[in-house]
Amino acid sequence: MRSKYKTLVSNTVIFAVGSILVKLISFILMPLYTSVLTTEQYGIAELLNNMIEIVLPLATLCIVEALYRFSIDEDSDRSELLTDSFVIIILGDILVGTVCSVLYFAFGYKYSFHFLLLFATTSLYRVSSEFARGIGHVKRYASYGVINALLLVISNIVLLLWLGGGISAYLLSFSIGYGVTAVVSFFASQEYRFLSADRFNTVRLKEMLRYSLPGIPNMLSWWINSASDRYIMLLFWGAGSAGLYTAAGKLPAIINLVTSIFQQAWQYSAATQIDSPDRKSFFSNVFRGYAYTCALACGGLLIANKFICRILLKSDFYPAWKYVPFLLLAATIGCIATYFGTFYNAVKNNKMLMISTLTGAACNILMNLILIPLFGGFGAAIATTVSYYLITVIRMVDINRMIDLDINYKRLILQFILVVLSAVSSCFEGTSSIVIPICCFSLIILSDHKLLKQGFDILNGRLATGKENR
Repeated sequence: MRSKYKTLVSNTVIFAVGSILVKLISFILMPLYTSVLTTEQYGIAELLNNMIEIVLPLATLCIVEALYRFSIDEDSDRSELLTDSFVIIILGDILVGTVCSVLYFAFGYKYSFHFLLLFATTSLYRVSSEFARGIGHVKRYASYGVINALLLVISNIVLLLWLGGGISAYLLSFSIGYGVTAVVSFFASQEYRFLSADRFNTVRLKEMLRYSLPGIPNMLSWWINSASDRYIMLLFWGAGSAGLYTAAGKLPAIINLVTSIFQQAWQYSAATQIDSPDRKSFFSNVFRGYAYTCALACGGLLIANKFICRILLKSDFYPAWKYVPFLLLAATIGCIATYFGTFYNAVKNNKMLMISTLTGAACNILMNLILIPLFGGFGAAIATTVSYYLITVIRMVDINRMIDLDINYKRLILQFILVVLSAVSSCFEGTSSIVIPICCFSLIILSDHKLLKQGFDILNGRLATGKENR
């Protein structure tokens, strides 16, 4: 059992190095974006950037997810897996290239080929980096993330700050980071050794597609839950309001950033331990610590919300702070939903994963169409929160039928109520918007005193060991 936790923690640290930098850099660059771009420009640029998340699963049939999951298995033919995946990626590039050409030449949309370049480089980066992770090049995978982050910073400074390139420069900077890093990964991990035309296998490809195809509606639905509200905001309130709402989503992205790092490691642990005899104890203990950490992160950010927004959101962007509390709450609930979703990947059965996300997406669209015209960004944030909650409940009930996790629901509900209370109070001006979140955060800390004590015991043990070694 100890080795399982050690592997999970070790992989989390390594993936943190590789994943955290790109997302953290994007977060740190917010002052740059909000100082050199108008709210309309930033809104359009981010909408195009986020559009990748809906086009990618459609055009590539979610083959990247299948590539990673199947390449974990040591008895798999990795040459067939990578070759089959590249065929799908190339076909996807051709499809998107055709659509972008029509948009440019027939309708004169000037950002068509910027989008095509971003799509091609993103898909290539995902294939090369996820395959490297799947074949065990974990440390190299982390280094690819570092390279991507550095390239993103340099290209943003040069193209946006020095050259003042606007929306085109914003999109191109991401393309440069993804494209160059994909080439580095392809050669550094010697992935070219696995590519061979005669290794294309239709039987293997069908097996991969049976796993990946349910992921298409799942990913599209997840995108609807996380990003569709921005487009509906654009429709009813204009590009300026959509830009404000998009900027507000950058602070909640911190929670997604931290948990996405853990999820990468957790995906591997869940897949390798799904048939373990002591899986119930392992999975339950991990969830207890994970839910506690998510609640603490959300509570802490709610306290610091206005302070952080004053730093990140310049001039006209600052009013976006009022949308942040409910978006933080939504992100926290979404992270819990993602935890349970990992089990479907582990058993290679994404059917219920798809159903739960589709249900949440339907709820999200319906509530967005009702609430956004009336309440703007507040309506969008509330709709996202409710839809994530629905997904979480569906998955939690279904997974417990398979694994029968040992969950203390009283403690979990208490933590949830405290986070909700803190989020609601943070939406207002005045002293109560600080005092109530601080009180709620203190109660969240005490809600699992045994886990807190274990953490201190581990820390004290390490400190004592360090002193003895010195």
